[in-house]
Amino acid sequence: MEQHSSDPDKSCLRAVYTARRKALDPVWRQESDRKICAAIRELPGFRETECAAFFIPWGAEPDLRELFFGKRTFLPRFSAERGEYDLVEITSLESDLRPGKYGIPEPLPDLPAAAPEFVRQEILFFVPAVACSPAGVRLGRGGGFYDRLLYGAAQKPIAVIYSCQIAPSLPCASHDLPMGIIVTENNVLYC
Repeated sequence: MEQHSSDPDKSCLRAVYTARRKALDPVWRQESDRKICAAIRELPGFRETECAAFFIPWGAEPDLRELFFGKRTFLPRFSAERGEYDLVEITSLESDLRPGKYGIPEPLPDLPAAAPEFVRQEILFFVPAVACSPAGVRLGRGGGFYDRLLYGAAQKPIAVIYSCQIAPSLPCASHDLPMGIIVTENNVLYC
């Protein structure tokens, strides 16, 4: 997951959109998570892929765990030596995870990381965001960790957020990778 950036505009936007997400009623979020998962199941890219990279929800992010294991399931694991994330295939939420960076469950250190070329060519990414614009600009937590992980991916990544996290526009740096699709509880936006 990402760290907070020092860009004051992005920091302000992160605070606003994070507060919106955290203010959502937990029961409403659970129902919305079911709608989001149902929408993802209907995506042609999801139906066609064999391998999907997901995330464990953190800070009231959408929960996609009901989709895990319908495909080969990969989660990010932080490599402290390199300061970036690897993708690791898991087969169990109970036995393959432990608390990692920021306390978010991530794959055990003894599970092998997927080869970078395999990650780029074979995996469909579902990524969290603090906010997204309809043009596909994604505001993460800062630090660019997901941008580095997604770099060179053959399939455009899919951002998963709640509709209250859609921003009319967002600042975009040259290293920010655009999303191909944004899925919310209300609709699917093709960017």
